[in-house]
Amino acid sequence: MFRFLLFTIVFLSSCTTTPQPIPAELQYITPAEQEGSLATLIGIKQKGVLPDDERAAYVLAVDGKRVMSGQRGWNTALPIQPGQRNVTVAFQGGSFHTQVDLQMQAVAGGNYQIQFSTDVQLFGANTYCDLWIIDIATQKPASGIGCGNLVNPNE
Repeated sequence: MFRFLLFTIVFLSSCTTTPQPIPAELQYITPAEQEGSLATLIGIKQKGVLPDDERAAYVLAVDGKRVMSGQRGWNTALPIQPGQRNVTVAFQGGSFHTQVDLQMQAVAGGNYQIQFSTDVQLFGANTYCDLWIIDIATQKPASGIGCGNLVNPNE
């Protein structure tokens, strides 16, 4: 009986841990340079047939630093330094999600947007999600395509 009680206490105490906040040095800080000397990167959202059927792609991290606005900041242009950037983009469609790392060459004054192609939808196959970044002015790719492995925590 004592072992069962000890096991239960240990098990329940491990379930009540709260997530630790991300340390400040691992959080993305918007560069302080003048507006024209930076580039911007923005996410995208698509609505489906039903009101709750939305799919969004957004910036999760830049150069390994976590963008704290996450999915709620999908439509806010994120200032980034020009040059070679490593960008982690995330996709959320219903309960399905994924993330991929993309490399891009950002140009000062450039405006970029995440794009995606997926079969995630209400009655879809839910098998893939490709993500990439485009230059908004030219509509041409600014990164390669990242193939995300869809995860559904409800399955």
